[in-house]
Amino acid sequence: MGRSKKKCQDGEVGRSKKKSSWWKKKSRKEGEEADRKPQGQHKNKLWKFLGRFHRNQEAQAAAIQLGENSEEFLQLVQEGRFLEACQSIASLAGDEQDCSSQYQIVAQGMWQVVQEALRGSGGRQELQPKLTSVVAAVEWARGSSDSSDLGGGLASWDGRLRNLLRNDAEARMPLSSGDQLGRYLEELSKTVEHGLGSQREGRWGARFLAIYRECFQDVLLGCLSTLLACSKDQRSCCELYTWGKETLFGPARETPLDAPSTSGKPSAARNLLDPPIFVTWLSQVQDKLVELMQKRLKTRLENILTCDGKEWANSPSRVFLEIFQLLKGTTDSVQDIGPPITSRVQAMVLETFSKFLKRYQDEDAPRFLQQDAGARSFPQLHVLQNCCILRRTWQELGQELGQAHTPLADLVRDTITAIEDQSQEDLLPRVRSLCQSLLECHFGRKDKDLVQALQSLGGRLEDYRSMHPTPTYRSLVQGLYKVVFGEYIQALVSHLKTLEPRRWGDHAEQVELDILELHKILGKQEAGSCLPQDLGDGAPGLEAIGEIFQLGENQGSKSLDEWLASFRDRFPGYVSQQDQPGSSRGLGETEAERCCSCCSRFCKLW
Repeated sequence: MGRSKKKCQDGEVGRSKKKSSWWKKKSRKEGEEADRKPQGQHKNKLWKFLGRFHRNQEAQAAAIQLGENSEEFLQLVQEGRFLEACQSIASLAGDEQDCSSQYQIVAQGMWQVVQEALRGSGGRQELQPKLTSVVAAVEWARGSSDSSDLGGGLASWDGRLRNLLRNDAEARMPLSSGDQLGRYLEELSKTVEHGLGSQREGRWGARFLAIYRECFQDVLLGCLSTLLACSKDQRSCCELYTWGKETLFGPARETPLDAPSTSGKPSAARNLLDPPIFVTWLSQVQDKLVELMQKRLKTRLENILTCDGKEWANSPSRVFLEIFQLLKGTTDSVQDIGPPITSRVQAMVLETFSKFLKRYQDEDAPRFLQQDAGARSFPQLHVLQNCCILRRTWQELGQELGQAHTPLADLVRDTITAIEDQSQEDLLPRVRSLCQSLLECHFGRKDKDLVQALQSLGGRLEDYRSMHPTPTYRSLVQGLYKVVFGEYIQALVSHLKTLEPRRWGDHAEQVELDILELHKILGKQEAGSCLPQDLGDGAPGLEAIGEIFQLGENQGSKSLDEWLASFRDRFPGYVSQQDQPGSSRGLGETEAERCCSCCSRFCKLW
């Protein structure tokens, strides 16, 4: 018995020695294998081990900190009562205890609930109280003065929640469809309707949906701003403005922009949108739309000026007639959009037209009048015709837009009048110079150079008169009559002084025919009168010139001077003292010398 017991003991000792030697061999073998393994694998195992050890320590520390309430804490998180979980941590935590791990557990639970809600999983009764608790916990963390000291990332909870919601909103925005803006806006409307629909308010609750709405609108505003930056034409801006006005503001909502009611019952999404957020964007759309329309209007007005400068002498068309249709078409193009943009476009059109007139007065008309268009062409009359069109354009446009009696209307009328005066002042010297050159060798010849040269002037005058009779036209006819008639009389007196008095009557028939022709050229005549109807009273007729042939044959040139002085007194403005033949023309020349001289100048001119 004792021997058996001893054998057993010896066997156990033997097995122990064998086991010990086997363990040592195994340890040496594992050590050698470990030495043969790459160093990186050894470190990875070490870090994994330390990580598990650290997490175990955190879990143990959490259990120690919460004590016997740990199960209750985990139950609060599982049930979605996050605010209560945070409050329990704060009430049990000591001054020197680190509660970061507990707050991280709460945060993980909250973000999981938020993601479930965004994915659409979970019912109303399950999600709504949890989401309400998420918002309450975030507000509690934001309101805690010592949230940064509590650890667990409490200070970033609000930003983390909003980042999750913004990322969801960005993922819902449709992808750009290139040039198909209308289709993209339709998809964007569906996104707004679905993203802020009433079904979400019922499942999420008002407090959580309010935060989501802010994030959604922030993303939507960024998307719309990108669309506006990419809009390069008037059509796309009009689409953006119309969509924004109807979708963002709705027909039943009063906005700072006074958006008109253009559709039926407002959708749930419109009721949940906050219009003031988009007011600035919509104003920017208005600004860009008006800017693009103004740029297009200026370009087309520039084209009209260019075309007018090229075609005025060869084409009977008056391209300035297009201005009214251009201005009216610009205002009509936004009639369907609504009063705010319509008012701005109308104001822009009036301002652009006013600036166009000012530029025409200061730059284009003077440059047009100074061009070398030939002695028998009259660009001044073309400018006067344009002024008639501009005046009529303003009358119709101003009356339609309610600007007939405003300071702007006075400014426009004054500008047009100034252009007319400028053209008239430039025309009269040109006509005077033409008459002087043609009258130097006119008397005693059978040619009709004078009449033919002035017929072009008469045709232009008739076009000018037939458009819109204005006081400017009457003033112009009177001025031209004084220039032509006065130069004719002076040239006649100068010619008669070179002849013997007995030969003066030889020119009576020619003078009578000339005067009748000039009257026809300068305007329509009244019934029973040989004068143009726009001359008014006090203008000299044929009988006034006929007096020169009734002078005594023995009185000579002195009688001509006396008659001319009397004529000047009776008809002021026709002949000045400086323009009298004796003071401005060389009377010492013989008739042959004068004729040769003026014929030479005539040939050079034509």
